[in-house]
Amino acid sequence: MSKKLLAAAIAAALVPTAVLAEASNVTMYGRIDYGFMSRGGDNGGNAQAGQTGRQNGFEDGILGTNRIGFRGNEALGNGLKAIFEFEFGFAGDTGGAFSPTASNRHSWIGLEGAFGTVLGGRVDGARYSFVGQYDPFKNQTVANAGSLFGVTSGLGQADRADNAIVYISPEVAPGLKFLAAYTTNLLGEDGSNPLAAAGIGGNGTDVDAGDTPLYALAALYNNGPISFTLDYENLQVKRSVANGGSDLEFDLWVVGASYDFGVAKLSAYYENVEGDDTASKAISESDGWLVGLTVPVTPNFLLKASYVKANTDAINDADCKKWGFGGEYSFSKRTTAYATVAKLSADSASTCAISKNASGASGTATANGNSGAGYGDTGFNVGIAHTF
Repeated sequence: MSKKLLAAAIAAALVPTAVLAEASNVTMYGRIDYGFMSRGGDNGGNAQAGQTGRQNGFEDGILGTNRIGFRGNEALGNGLKAIFEFEFGFAGDTGGAFSPTASNRHSWIGLEGAFGTVLGGRVDGARYSFVGQYDPFKNQTVANAGSLFGVTSGLGQADRADNAIVYISPEVAPGLKFLAAYTTNLLGEDGSNPLAAAGIGGNGTDVDAGDTPLYALAALYNNGPISFTLDYENLQVKRSVANGGSDLEFDLWVVGASYDFGVAKLSAYYENVEGDDTASKAISESDGWLVGLTVPVTPNFLLKASYVKANTDAINDADCKKWGFGGEYSFSKRTTAYATVAKLSADSASTCAISKNASGASGTATANGNSGAGYGDTGFNVGIAHTF
C-alpha cells in the first residue's frame, strides 16, 4: 500500500469522511527508534545517593523522537498553496502516546507563495531547532548539547512553541532568508507557568499571570557548503501580584555556523541569555557554546564528535562541559544503526547530567531541562532507527 493510500486509511479513523474528500495530496511519514542506554557516575551538584550507581535500560527515541506525521498541500491558484503538517509523538517501548492529547509535537497550517511562507499553530522552537542544526548529534543521544544549555540558563530550550505565528521570507539573495515569529504564550495555556518551578514566575489572580509571550527574528543563510544563522529572541514572563507583580524580560542571542569541506563538516554554535530577574541571576545570566565535527568515512558510515560548554555567569563553580563521540551506519536511506558515548564534567554547584535528548521547557520538563531526568556523568547508547 502506498504512503498516500495508507495515510488516507489511517486519517479516516481519526477525522470525518467529509474532511477527507480532498485527501489525495496527504502524505504520511514517520520514525521509530529503539535502543539501549547506560549512565552512571557523580555529576557536580547531582552527586547524591542514588546518582552514583549505574542506570541501564532500553529506551526509545534516542537518535530521534518516535513519530507519525501527516503533511499535505492544496494548490489555490496564482502560485498560492495551502499547507499543513501534524505529528503524533509516541513511545516506541510501550506504544503509548506522549500525552492524553495524543501529540506533543508540532501541528500547524499555513499559506505558501511568492511572498514566502506563513504558518500558524504549534511550531518547532527556534533556539532548539538552531542548536539541532549545528550540533553533530542533532540535539539527540547522550552527546546532545541542548540539555546542558537548559540547565545553566534555567529557561531550557523550548522544543515547541504554542500559540505561534511564523513568517519565512523567500530568498532575498542566493541562500539568504529571514524568519520572524511571535507567540502570545510560548508554554501553553493562560495562567499556567511551567517556569514557576525555576523561581521566575507563578500563577495568581491576574488574567495574564504565567503567560510567556516571545518574539524571534532570525537571518538564515544556506548556500553550498556554508550555513550561518543569527537569531534574536525576547521572552517575557508575566507574574502575578503575589509573585512580585513586575514582569520579567529575557534577551536571547544565538549564532551558528558550519562549513562542509567534503571530507569533514565543521560546525559551531553560541547562545547567550540575559535578563532582568534580579532574584534569580542563575537564570538571567548564562551562555553556552559547542564545536562539532562530522566525518563521512564511507558513503554509509559517519563519525561524529562534539565539545559543549555551558556556564552561569553569576554563580561560581556552576560550569558544565561535555565531550561526545559517536558513529552511524546506514544500511539504507531509511535504516540506521548508531552508537554514542559521552563524558561530562560538572562543577560542584552545577546540576548537569547525561540524558538522551534535549527537549526543552514544557509543563513536564524536569529541572534538568530535559524530557526525561538526567543522570550521571558518563553514558553510552546503541540502537537502530527507521524512517518512512
